[in-house]
Amino acid sequence: MKLVALVSGGKDSCYAMMESVRVGHEIVCLAHLRPPLHLAADEAEIDSFMFQSVGHNVVRLIADCMDVPLVEGTITGTAVSTDIDYSASAEGDEVEDLFRLLEDVKRRHPDVQGVCSGAIFSSYQRNRVEHVCGRLGLTSLGYLWRRDQVELLGDMVDADVEAILVKVAAIGLKPRRHLGRTIAELQPELLALKEQYQLNVCGEGGEYETLTLDCPLFKKRIVIDASHVVVHSDDLFAPVAFLVVDQCHLEDKDAVDPALLHRALPAPFVPSASVAARVAVASSTAIALQTADELSIVSPIASFRDQFHVSGLLSRASESLSLEDEMDDVFAQLERLLAAQQMTMEDVCFVHLFVRDMREFARLNAAYCRHVGQYMPPSRSCVEVASLPTRVLLDCLAVRGSGDAKRRQPRVQRDVLHIQSISAWAPNCIGPYSQANVLHKALILMAGQIALLPETMALVGQTPAAQLAQSMRNAGRVLEALDSNLRHVVSAVVYCVPATANQEEPASDTEKQVLARDARRLLLENAQLRDELLADDSDSESDHFDSDDDDDDEAEQARARKTSERLAAATELVREAPLLIVEVSHLPRSALVEVELQSLTHAAKKCLSPSSAVATTARSASWRVETQVSRIPRALCHVIAAVLPTTELSTGSAVAAIVSDVLRAVEDSLVAASLPWDRVIHLRVFYLARVFPSELQLGKAIRAALAPGLADARLPAVTFVPVTRIQTTQAACLAVHATAQDLDKMETDLWLQRQA
Repeated sequence: MKLVALVSGGKDSCYAMMESVRVGHEIVCLAHLRPPLHLAADEAEIDSFMFQSVGHNVVRLIADCMDVPLVEGTITGTAVSTDIDYSASAEGDEVEDLFRLLEDVKRRHPDVQGVCSGAIFSSYQRNRVEHVCGRLGLTSLGYLWRRDQVELLGDMVDADVEAILVKVAAIGLKPRRHLGRTIAELQPELLALKEQYQLNVCGEGGEYETLTLDCPLFKKRIVIDASHVVVHSDDLFAPVAFLVVDQCHLEDKDAVDPALLHRALPAPFVPSASVAARVAVASSTAIALQTADELSIVSPIASFRDQFHVSGLLSRASESLSLEDEMDDVFAQLERLLAAQQMTMEDVCFVHLFVRDMREFARLNAAYCRHVGQYMPPSRSCVEVASLPTRVLLDCLAVRGSGDAKRRQPRVQRDVLHIQSISAWAPNCIGPYSQANVLHKALILMAGQIALLPETMALVGQTPAAQLAQSMRNAGRVLEALDSNLRHVVSAVVYCVPATANQEEPASDTEKQVLARDARRLLLENAQLRDELLADDSDSESDHFDSDDDDDDEAEQARARKTSERLAAATELVREAPLLIVEVSHLPRSALVEVELQSLTHAAKKCLSPSSAVATTARSASWRVETQVSRIPRALCHVIAAVLPTTELSTGSAVAAIVSDVLRAVEDSLVAASLPWDRVIHLRVFYLARVFPSELQLGKAIRAALAPGLADARLPAVTFVPVTRIQTTQAACLAVHATAQDLDKMETDLWLQRQA
């Protein structure tokens, strides 16, 4: 991709360029916003939330060093909109200066496709760059996003980025001592200040700013001939001062081998041609609910307080409509249902999209984007179910007052993580679908994750196991950004596709059993990502033992014991949390695996005493019911109840008895969580079409089992998903994923625990 790099002159924007080049992009020009020209050098340090102005007079030399053109603009605006999000252009805002600058870049360089920037942890800056890129049809690339700052500073030093401090504004940093010195020289001191004063070692909190004099992308280096220090605030503890470069020149240097600027990337996944053949065989197997009378057998909607679930939305006129019109019909139905509940599309938190043919995904997605806005977009999971009666089946969860109303209400019910920049962190979400929605600061609903390599957004991993590991790694990164991790997961559904012709299944240990074991292991291990929450506790414990225990052996044993205890406590919830493997006909991008998780935030896990359990009950000689449950007393109960056949079940046999047993297992779990049935707002029923050929039978059985104890208004919404295989600890023929939650109680209990 051809890129324009936003440069301030500092180390972050230069290293972001290096990272972009490493993965194969080309920097074709630089773009820079400078202070107004009438300001003298000593006055040119302007107060901006977005842009660095110290050293702006040297940026032109950086372009000369790289032998690329520079496009400059002037900062005329201020921070008019200071919210984290920037969802609409604001007249007079400095962000509009950035828009005009990049608009100028596009006029001069129409081949530019993306924008490279150096934000590390500033959502304020990243959101604004993404907003401008979206308006101009450009892709945002932020390869430093959420990088560990200690590691990142070390990488910059190791990569021969010669950057000097040109501004200091933090306790421990002294103008006369630190200005003009390189990050390599100051690295040990910056690390010490991090320990002493919690300083951000990369200066991400505004502690310092830098000017890059040399890096491997430069064909020449910058040499400063004369400079002087300007003291802005002579504070005793945290003086603010900056370095003004009066004179400088360029100096020749040895060229860097271009091959050293690139790095090897995993080979993209190429799906086997046999996948399409297997899908064709698997299609057209189920008879779904279609007529109005049939659809009324189970409830399409359910609500509890502000939660509203819509299930099984499809177009009854599917055969006579174009694909786009069918999507319009489905969303028109959804908007009417939401309006009846005093909701809008902006209140939708999660969308499940089941499609009949994934080859039509691009058209489906374009139609989807017309109906879902960019402000606080829902998270989404999309899989192909080849036996659907229509091309699209949709269900969703909405929370009243969590969308547009949030702009006017101070009370936060929902937060959205929507990162559109390509980075090394996790896959980006360019359209109106987000990485995760967080409800009431407690429950995280994660979008489906496939094995995309974040740096390139290419699908990687040649086997289901490899793709599962990458998908879990992506999910773990998203959870990490939300103060959570994979050990906080309360339910997991792993979608997979049929084994291809060249993947023979072992006779004694099927591929799906291996996948289930691997998924559980990755959850327990946090996908081998660093557990920041566990590490923080470990560091404090180590300090205690180092200071109090004189016996090294005894201290080491005590540390090991504490580490073991902490690990056991950290993994207790996810050890038996609900986990389901489901085989469908196809996944986005021809992926082999898609992972869909729900998780608790660290605060919720720590304060609300969640637990999990697995139980198996033999209710019949022909089947057993395995129940996996995560629960928080009186607040949350996520259940996966699966039917494990002990003998070959004949087609359509004993449907009522099987459904009754499964729902009894769900009820037992609800009782253990002290939750009534009316808290269950949704049942997702995965079933093998070869065993249950009619959804009508299943629907009638569910209604018959629930009707005696529940009025129609209290019935949960039900979604039927015909699949080709189901796996928990063993192969199953039917699995019910039940969701019961009282989000208000979770939020209240969390608040009370924090006050205690």
